[in-house]
Amino acid sequence: MYRYACYRVGDRDTAREIIHELYLRFLTIDIGKVRNLRCYLYRSLSNACTQQLRTTQRQNLIDLNAIEQLKAEELQPTDFSEEQALIEKLLATLAEEQREVIRLHLHCNCTFAEIAEILEIPLPTAKSRYRYGIDHLRNELHKQGVI
Repeated sequence: MYRYACYRVGDRDTAREIIHELYLRFLTIDIGKVRNLRCYLYRSLSNACTQQLRTTQRQNLIDLNAIEQLKAEELQPTDFSEEQALIEKLLATLAEEQREVIRLHLHCNCTFAEIAEILEIPLPTAKSRYRYGIDHLRNELHKQGVI
């Protein structure tokens, strides 16, 4: 959950605060009524991250040509911060719906069924958003000669 929050909000301290607030909120609910706790936690975390991004206006839109503007040293990150920046630049070229599915699948190890439940979308939609997003990134990186 922490890793997912870090990638969503782009800041470790903010991610910790969001998770801390979520756990405090969970103390006040009846978890016995929750059908799928993992999906409930990630949906809550996703909503909290989205709210944080809205309030801080941190969601920077990147031009679709952003991949072309990446420098060689940016394509080989040496630490968490550089890796996070590169991933966010690449993901920012996608539609938000695709970004969210990719984050949940890769960073949180959620199955497509869990992603569908978390995002409240049909299972085929979750799968296609992932596939189209990954295909787009692969094609753009291939055009740039990165892969």
